[in-house]
Amino acid sequence: MEILLYSSAVIASLSLLLIAIFVIIALKSAKQTMGEVSETLKRVETKISGITEKSEELMVKTNRIAADAESKLQSLNSLSDSTKNLRNSSNHVKKSFQAISDEVASLPEKYTKQIETATLISEVAAKIFYRFKREKNRSDQMEADGLLKQLPVPKQWDDYKK
Repeated sequence: MEILLYSSAVIASLSLLLIAIFVIIALKSAKQTMGEVSETLKRVETKISGITEKSEELMVKTNRIAADAESKLQSLNSLSDSTKNLRNSSNHVKKSFQAISDEVASLPEKYTKQIETATLISEVAAKIFYRFKREKNRSDQMEADGLLKQLPVPKQWDDYKK
């Protein structure tokens, strides 16, 4: 029986030794896995920091674009206001022209005769001016073409007495 006791003690000690060896192997494996996880986390941190930098740059650009869009929107608003003012001004000018037109259309009778006379005089003057201009252009053209003949030199008074 003592043998059984000693043999069971040896088996128990061997079992504890085997458990210790397996625990050590498991711990080494866990240590190696933890090292790999640590390196993976470092790579993830590096990539995340790159992504963070790029996202910050993108955020800065987005803010710049938003500010530019806001300034252009303000400019467009001022242009819209100017357009409204222009519409009001054009309406005022239109009303002024209409008032002048109405006033000219309803002239008193005493001015009607004077206006007819002035119109007739200006028409006659324009016809005369354009006729002289046309004749001058025609004579200049004929002179350039060599078609205008020279008049003979007039004789002296003495030549007529003979």
